[in-house]
Amino acid sequence: MQTLLDAGQADQLEKLASQRLKATPDDPQATAALALSQLDLADGEVLRQNIQRLEQCVQKTPQEASCSYALALALVMQVRGGSKFKALGALGRVSELLQKAMSQLPDAPEPRSALQQYYLALPSFVGGGESKARGLEQGVQDSDQLHLLRARAAASKKDWASVERELRAVRTRRPELLLEQRVLGSDLGRQWMHDGQHAKAKAWLEELARQQPQQAMPLYGLGRVLDAMGDHDAAVATYEKAKSLNGAEQLALDHRIGIALQDKGDKAGARAAFERYLTHRRASASNIEDCKRRLAEIGAAG
Repeated sequence: MQTLLDAGQADQLEKLASQRLKATPDDPQATAALALSQLDLADGEVLRQNIQRLEQCVQKTPQEASCSYALALALVMQVRGGSKFKALGALGRVSELLQKAMSQLPDAPEPRSALQQYYLALPSFVGGGESKARGLEQGVQDSDQLHLLRARAAASKKDWASVERELRAVRTRRPELLLEQRVLGSDLGRQWMHDGQHAKAKAWLEELARQQPQQAMPLYGLGRVLDAMGDHDAAVATYEKAKSLNGAEQLALDHRIGIALQDKGDKAGARAAFERYLTHRRASASNIEDCKRRLAEIGAAG
């Protein structure tokens, strides 16, 4: 299951974890895997059920780090849509769970990276801050993991030159670190795109796609850059290629295909793509809203 998680194959992970839980309902690793595979589902009831199962898992098998890690991420997802007061109430618990998982799995990068993101997202007066995040670099033996931690810290300060330098230093073949590399690398390419540095973003994402040819995420970013450059046909072709690669189900590919076709002036193609995305079970609320707005524009224009 870890292999599927690292590869970003959420649908396959969800299927396998569900099968394992049918055979062994209290399997802690399957409980955690199912929750992680379903984090991006729009159905709030699924999230609540997973949190309940994870709470039971943490109580029954406190030595199982995967349940603590998954519960922390699930709680973060739950509070994102709630009030700030509710979010602040969950912060201590999230930190506690991630620190526990990190102590139980000191060589696993995922809990440490998640805790770093938690600290970087919060001001110091509520338990976060850059100094706490930088403290997590202490004791890390894997140089590639250290480069990735430093890249994320630099990104939080919008120090894009340092992000690029740290990412270029990564030489890992560890699947869990490759996942972090492509997420951070894709974020950097998107930032350059937003800054109008299209050629630089295109070259960077093409390189990332060559490094991880079985992954959809770099091509998703590349498609966005090509569309921003006005090459709508190339953007659509890139998105279509990404559909056959690992992690495609977690990306808004039909949404982006629709945007590229709308930019091109292909109303019928854009409408079909937006309508496909609206049926996607991993569609985000913001993207659904955007699709509906664009469909209304197409209808009004037609």
